Amino acid sequence: MNPIPSLTALLRFSALGSLALLLASCGDQPTASPPPTAPPAKTESTQAPEPKAEPQKKAPETLLSSAPSSADEVFAAPPPIDLNGFGSDEPVERPDLPSRGVIKLGPKDFVHTTMPHWDQFDWASFKPTRWGRYSVRITYTLSRASLPVQFKIGDQRLKKNIPAASSPAQVYLGEIYLATADTAPFSMYSPTSGPTPVLDVKEVAFIPAKESTEPIHLADDGSVTLQAKSAITWSEVMRYEPKPEKNCLGFWTDPADFAEWEFISSKPGRYRVTVSQGCGPENGGSQIEVRLNGQKTTFTVAETKGFQDWKDVDAGILEIKAPGLQRLVIQPLDKKGKAVMDVQKVTLTPAS
Repeated sequence: MNPIPSLTALLRFSALGSLALLLASCGDQPTASPPPTAPPAKTESTQAPEPKAEPQKKAPETLLSSAPSSADEVFAAPPPIDLNGFGSDEPVERPDLPSRGVIKLGPKDFVHTTMPHWDQFDWASFKPTRWGRYSVRITYTLSRASLPVQFKIGDQRLKKNIPAASSPAQVYLGEIYLATADTAPFSMYSPTSGPTPVLDVKEVAFIPAKESTEPIHLADDGSVTLQAKSAITWSEVMRYEPKPEKNCLGFWTDPADFAEWEFISSKPGRYRVTVSQGCGPENGGSQIEVRLNGQKTTFTVAETKGFQDWKDVDAGILEIKAPGLQRLVIQPLDKKGKAVMDVQKVTLTPAS
């Protein structure tokens, strides 16, 4: 009778068998190419680029990055903000928005052209009445869920996804700065979505904006200084003059123009108003009204040696009745000379 092999012998035999199989597998490796895999990135980079004359049609969410010379310049716009109907990132327009200095352009002022991949709207003869900073607002209807648009004036561009609107709606695209009052052609672009345009532009409005985005701070004693550069110039002629030797509100030849400052105050109370103004010889005497949240006071423009020769004039006392947003306005009631005045700043100081 054959003896039963021991456990040790069985394990030795199994190990030797596995080693033999492994060596045989190594020696029998195939020399043929392995199964095909995805081509490496280098292969893609060496392919000839698609000719510019035949660009691929872009998806509806693309729009132009500048005044285009070919469809190659179409780019993908960011997706619209989805707030699920509970709100909007659109700024709320104040119900008492002044109309002075607002420039509105309608359908008769632009030319619409349908290009191979985009719709183009051109305003070739826009000429502002003054230089300065403006918010750009469009009124439109749109027969699709959303559409990216781009506004271009000079080297400034505003881009935004606008929502659907079956009846005329308004959207602020952003702010631009016009350095001169010369003719300033501008354009707006949107992707083409078919033979019938889905975007109907009713109006483009340029609305005066704060000349400086720097915040207005209260001093430790509660006083606040409103510099000329912080004003909103609701005007057709008067404007902020940024030259260092001026740095003031000037060209105040039309008494219908007025300046407004918006600031946040955390300290209610009575404040003395002081206006730092200049007025050339034989131009003084105009009456100026100062308004703050429904209150009014007046002062008379003092004549100085020149329009940038500053004199502090007491404009009376006004009260900040509650903390929060304040709006202070200075507006001429008449004009005694060639110009009303230049203004460097307005200061509110706590009154005893």
